[in-house]
Amino acid sequence: MSANQNNSSNYKNQLKVSLSQEKEEAQETLEIIHEMSQILNCGLDRQQLAVLVSMIENGVNPEALALVVNEMKTELNTYKKIHKP
Repeated sequence: MSANQNNSSNYKNQLKVSLSQEKEEAQETLEIIHEMSQILNCGLDRQQLAVLVSMIENGVNPEALALVVNEMKTELNTYKKIHKP
């Protein structure tokens, strides 16, 4: 095996390990956020929280996002009251 092939293989392995560590850290962070959400009785599941975190990571203003989520919850509660089975 040439030095270039060996270096390329090492780089690929390091990249896999790094991506695996990042994924594990992201899952741990999401778990902590979910636990906090449950303690605060936010009513959001892991998938919803993951979407919100992703939106924030992509530049959405967290305060504006919180207002939208609260407004949507209010609208949903109003809808449920009007459309009781």
